[in-house]
Amino acid sequence: MTWILQRPILTLFLILAAVLVALWLSVTRAPVYLPRLDASAPPLPEGESHVFGLATLTNPVVRLVVVGRWVPAEPAALPGYSRFQRDLRDTPDMLLQGVRFQVTPEELQRLDRYERAGRRYRRDLLPLEDGTLAWVYRLIGETGVEALQD
Repeated sequence: MTWILQRPILTLFLILAAVLVALWLSVTRAPVYLPRLDASAPPLPEGESHVFGLATLTNPVVRLVVVGRWVPAEPAALPGYSRFQRDLRDTPDMLLQGVRFQVTPEELQRLDRYERAGRRYRRDLLPLEDGTLAWVYRLIGETGVEALQD
């Protein structure tokens, strides 16, 4: 034990490594920070799916924390929609910019928990500009403050 005290750089490295491993495991294996999946959440598809992200899901760190792994994304566009506060509006002549990424059914379930699918948001399968079908989260019910209240 005294050798640890005699080598402060090694001690610091071991502590830092332990903290990083604990952080990594908490992000990838224990989604306790995500709300429970609502009973009215949509069913999960079989196989991998594309998701169109706008707002927070364009951030790679948010995707890492929510999905549980590093999820690469590429720029994508959703035709016929524009962003209005925390929701989308049908706008035939607009092109909404965002990102597209691919997830497994288990990862889509984590996204559903994050977006509170079935309670706050619904998950719609919409065609992107390039013809790819992707899940898009949209507010349920009325727009505005009423839709954001639990």
